[in-house]
This record gives sequence, C-alpha cells and structure tokens, in this order.
Amino acid sequence: MERFIIDTDPGIDDAGALFWALSTDAFKVEALTTVFGNVRVETATSNARKIAHIAGRPELPIWEGAARPLVGEPNYAEHIHRPGGVGYWEYPDPNPSADAPSDAVLRMIDAVMSAPGEISIMALAPLTNVALAIKLEPRFASSVKRIIYMGGAALTWGNVTPVASANIYNDPEAAEIVIQSGAPLTQVGLDVSRKFSLSPSHIAKLWESESPMGRALCEMIGYPDRHDDSVEMPEWKTEGMHLNDVPCVAYALNPDWFEVRKLRVDVELNGTHTRGQTVVQMTDRWQGVPNVDVLLDIDAAGVADALTAAVISAGAPA
Repeated sequence: MERFIIDTDPGIDDAGALFWALSTDAFKVEALTTVFGNVRVETATSNARKIAHIAGRPELPIWEGAARPLVGEPNYAEHIHRPGGVGYWEYPDPNPSADAPSDAVLRMIDAVMSAPGEISIMALAPLTNVALAIKLEPRFASSVKRIIYMGGAALTWGNVTPVASANIYNDPEAAEIVIQSGAPLTQVGLDVSRKFSLSPSHIAKLWESESPMGRALCEMIGYPDRHDDSVEMPEWKTEGMHLNDVPCVAYALNPDWFEVRKLRVDVELNGTHTRGQTVVQMTDRWQGVPNVDVLLDIDAAGVADALTAAVISAGAPA
C-alpha cells in the first residue's frame, strides 16, 4: 500500500481532497504538513485538525511548515475561501490550544529518508515545504517515491494571472526547485482541475446522505441556506463545486481516469507578465528533456461519482 504525506493549505478544495484521501483504504495517509497558501499557515493548521477530526483520523500527525514563500510575500485566497479558509463551514477546532510541531520540513525529510522509495508526497499547496526538503537534504529527490503536485497549466489559462496557477504563482522559486529536482513528478494542473466539479446533483446527494463529511462540504459553499446568494461564491452554486485538489487524489487512486503525457516543464521566474507560468513543451521541437508526467484530460464525471460515493460511504452508520 502506497504511503503518503499530504502537504496542504486548507482551503475548500483541499478539504474535498482530504476527505476522500482519509476515507480510502487504497493508500495510507501518514501525516499532513501545512503551508501558507489559501490562508495563513496557522489557519491552515487549524483547518487540517478540523478535517482530520471529522474524517475520523484525530490521531493523524499534523506538522506546520512554511509561513511565506522563498521570495516575496504570500498571496492568500481568502476572497475565494473566506477568511477562515473553509467557506461557511462552522466547525470547532478540536484542539485549539494545540501547539502543532513547526518543523514540517525536517519531519518530511526524516520520514522519506527513513524509508527510501516508500513515501510519496501529495502537494495540494505552494511547493515551499517540498522545495526546502529538497534543498536541505540532497538525497530527498532520489529517495521520495513520487511527488504528485497540484498546480500549473499546459494548454489552458491561469487562475491568478493570465498564465499562472495559484500554487505555482505563490512560490515560483520553490516550484522550479521541485520540478528540476529529478524526483518522479506528476503535474495535476488546471488542464484537468478546470474540467472537474461536483455538480448540483452531487451536492444534493452529499447533503441528503447526512454524511458528516458530505454535509461539511456542502456547508462550505453555503448549501442549502445560502444557495441562492448571488453575491458570494456564485459560480460554486451554478456551475458546480470546483475542487481543484481532488484530481490529485483521483490520480493516486486510478490513473485510468486521466490522459497523461511525459513532457518538459519549466517555471518562469522573471517575466513581467508571466512569472509563475509553467512552460510546458508540447512537442519535441525544442528538445527539452521530459521531466514531468502532465495530466491533460480527466474523466470528470467518473471522478465526481467516485468522490461522492466515497464520502457518503465513509459517513454511513456502521
């Protein structure tokens, strides 16, 4: 069974991915590491505790990591996820006075180096923690089993600039370190995330199931009480619930849901209008050595059905 550390900045889409990951018996989540991104790292850590608790994994180790990118300042996404990071969901921190270990990078290194080739990283956030691990331990990249990261765009536009995705834009230097590290990499970018959402019918099923995790996801977007609110989060209610991180979990569970190509990926660090862009070579014309498995298409309906079924099943009475 594959063993994962999940690096996360919850985040509504992180919550959807974590609920699924913590519900499956197809792989084992051994720890969560937190990082700035959607919200401040302290808020991300509190949200991780909430998610682990409602998912029935209160014992799961949670390690706090980087509070800022390698260069520059954070770009939070509270305008999307609301100040608490998990939308309208009101759930108490099960241990608000907990002092989460703040050495996530060192613990990530220890876990990977103690079991070379056995631990995978699923990175749902800016890649700062992972880049620091690679820089601090030169053998990390060759010792990690694989890194599945959410971010980037090959054949589609960005979501924070015309060309950059949020997780890469939030720390382009870290992303470039990881992508050029030689570690086995899979890019789960906007090419697939943009095509995936939970439809209104999926959301209704989650609510009607009375699954605690399912209802939590619904409450995050204000369902059903604020479902008709056309001011905040309108696209989550009309187009469906966009959960960009979920395809990372789906890929770990079933690669057959995706179209994948091994391609050359580089991160633009200096462009006035293109900083944070993942430059993906779609042909061999430029002779770049392929370094990343890039996901280009997704069976969105199959993934949405599977996520909904897993969350409902996990919350069903014994």
